Amino acid sequence: MKKVFKKALGIAVIAALMLTGCAKVQTAPASGSASSGMQATPEFNWKMQVIHTTGQSDFEQNKQTAEDIYKMSNGRLKIEVVPNGTFASSSEGFQAAGDGVFEMHSSWPIYAKGIEYALLPLSTGSMSMDAMDKWTWMYEHGGWDLSQKAFDKLNLQLVGLEIWGSEVMMSKKPYKGLSDMAGNKMRTSDPRMIAKYGVAGISMPLEEVFTAMSQGAVESAEFGHLKYDESLGLVDISKYGIYPDFWNVHFATTVVVNKDAWNSLPPDLQLIVEMAFKARELQHWTKSQYESAQTMKKLQESGDMEFIRMNKEDFIKAREEMVKIEQEDAAKYGGLTAEVYDSINEFQEMWYPYKDMSSWWGAGLTPEQQLGYPLEK
Repeated sequence: MKKVFKKALGIAVIAALMLTGCAKVQTAPASGSASSGMQATPEFNWKMQVIHTTGQSDFEQNKQTAEDIYKMSNGRLKIEVVPNGTFASSSEGFQAAGDGVFEMHSSWPIYAKGIEYALLPLSTGSMSMDAMDKWTWMYEHGGWDLSQKAFDKLNLQLVGLEIWGSEVMMSKKPYKGLSDMAGNKMRTSDPRMIAKYGVAGISMPLEEVFTAMSQGAVESAEFGHLKYDESLGLVDISKYGIYPDFWNVHFATTVVVNKDAWNSLPPDLQLIVEMAFKARELQHWTKSQYESAQTMKKLQESGDMEFIRMNKEDFIKAREEMVKIEQEDAAKYGGLTAEVYDSINEFQEMWYPYKDMSSWWGAGLTPEQQLGYPLEK
């Protein structure tokens, strides 16, 4: 089986060396280039629409990666990063990139499930794996190749996988268990599991979430980690932040390139693009987690929000319900969707016993027990 993770690790090391000046891409200077070796005029000018907006951490990281690519390519490839909605709506981004409206896109694959349903389990799912489990499955157990099969149907080349930190439910009510949500409405990308608990799940794109929450169309909404929700203004209209993220567990964001644009690049530029985005994959997780921790501390100290962790006993039954939904999906859609679920199940059956045995020594202890001293109030 192809070991993409080893390739990614090597790519990240090379990228780091290139960025620190320890290694350089050698290219012949173009006519009129500066003495620095930078080409005066790029050979390739690309546009990259991302699901995020200016000022958000993920947008800035994508922008920095584009700048790194420009430098590493000695000015041969210039990528302009633009925010969501510049050329296409959030729900149409993947199709627009595949059609050549712009060359690159970074977004949540679930938006393209209408073309290939397997993109749902490839990127998200209620009661699914955590971030490190997903990365391990993607890079070591065939998830990357299955993802590329799905993107082939959209004329897209997969070059990066960004996984967010823990998502949080923004809520007007203090839910302490799944049963507490019965009779209420929640914005979510896949409402089927919560429907088992009497919750009316409503799917809507990014552009509509704030309005729906502020006007009372829903009592709760999920749309990212805590820092991201702060940037959307959702913390200003919510009293409670509820964990854990049983809905879109560590949502995966993919970076893709229009295949015609990708094939037009020489091999060295393809490698530079791939290594640059892979080199920053982990930072999308670390930064989202760290900034969310800072945001939680601020909101707790100000008294603006209360944070609740739901009863974990509820999730035993919820996972069993989700298995039934996954089996229904595999039977209904077959093909690549069934192949993806088979691969995930095979991986989890091997992985979870190992994960349980090898878990961190502090797993299950309180924060004070993990610290070894009391937390200051």
